[in-house]
Amino acid sequence: MSSVVNLEKMQLDKVLMPIPWFAPAFKAGGPVQSVVNMLKHCNEFMDFYIVTPDSDIDHTKLQISKTDAWVEFDENTHVNYVSKQNRFSKLIKIFKSQKYPVAFMTGIYSFSFTLLPLIFVRSSRKILSVRGMLHPPALAQKRIKKKIYLAFLKPILRLKKVEFHATDDTEKQHILAVMGNDVKIWVVPNIPRIIGVKPISKQSGCLKLLTVALIGPMKNHLKVLLALTECKGEIEYDICGPVYWPDYWEECLKVIQTLPQNIKVRYHGPVPPQELIHYYQESHIFICPSQSENYGHALFESFSAGRPVITSYNTPWNNLSENNIGLNVSVQNKELKMAIDFFSEMNQDTYNSWSQQASDFAIKNAMISSTQKKYQQMFSNEKNVDSFKL
Repeated sequence: MSSVVNLEKMQLDKVLMPIPWFAPAFKAGGPVQSVVNMLKHCNEFMDFYIVTPDSDIDHTKLQISKTDAWVEFDENTHVNYVSKQNRFSKLIKIFKSQKYPVAFMTGIYSFSFTLLPLIFVRSSRKILSVRGMLHPPALAQKRIKKKIYLAFLKPILRLKKVEFHATDDTEKQHILAVMGNDVKIWVVPNIPRIIGVKPISKQSGCLKLLTVALIGPMKNHLKVLLALTECKGEIEYDICGPVYWPDYWEECLKVIQTLPQNIKVRYHGPVPPQELIHYYQESHIFICPSQSENYGHALFESFSAGRPVITSYNTPWNNLSENNIGLNVSVQNKELKMAIDFFSEMNQDTYNSWSQQASDFAIKNAMISSTQKKYQQMFSNEKNVDSFKL
């Protein structure tokens, strides 16, 4: 971060982006990484103005140079980290202070960073990126509260003629199912981070597993640990991420205490994105059999590091075994344990082949330049096949 920004110098069209958490915050996981990756590749054609709290998801204060002022994040990206005291009035003042061609909101359930900008931002267009929050498994969590909230939100969205952003066709269908068939949806993929491959030794009968995720029922850490109780190989399991559901983590700890001696589990807590590169490159397999993933940045980053994955069928990344880049499993039977054993027994040559194919898959599917153009079309409202009205 550097000096306060002179708003008069900005020449490009402006996009206002209210978001509940933003870098250097990282503990909220995928939504933050999605925005950071998008800005990295798209700020050459738009001026982005991020409005966000001065704290992370666990309320820890961010190490930043200024609060309650516009500061430079990188070229053509500017951030206002709003402090807690009188935050609502500060936000309303920011939202009403000038007119933005586009307001791009990330997430659905924030009063401060979804509802307030919907009501008070002066913009010609408002776009709401739902970030997986309308996926059926996600809606099933706190179902009654979400149903009531969405019933209240939908008339506001229609009144404000809000457009929607989906990251793939599956999410588009989830939006239509909840919001109705007469909404405008832009289908633009996430932009992933490419890590790069570092060779690693792999012996048959040994395995290093990694999970990077918020710790809660959606990510199924407990299912992985229960599967490990029956595995015979020498297995090391590293877990990175903040504890989002303390009661759920207590269940996990109880299972960890009962694991046999051939299983070693290490919990590292929340790890900043740059430090995660080390964990990817020192593991063999990324494992996260999620109940639901909108995109799964951690899964794609694993591919980009040349690390195959074990995940559920509830992500965009299916048919993994056909491409020798991982295994999709059901967590309701023995498939999870069998998948772990499969990779544990794998030798160096076979592992090297799967590792290379995972890396090749990531490079082929990153599609950064074409996705970059789609974001430009969405923010500039150009006519293209990815926007439609039913």
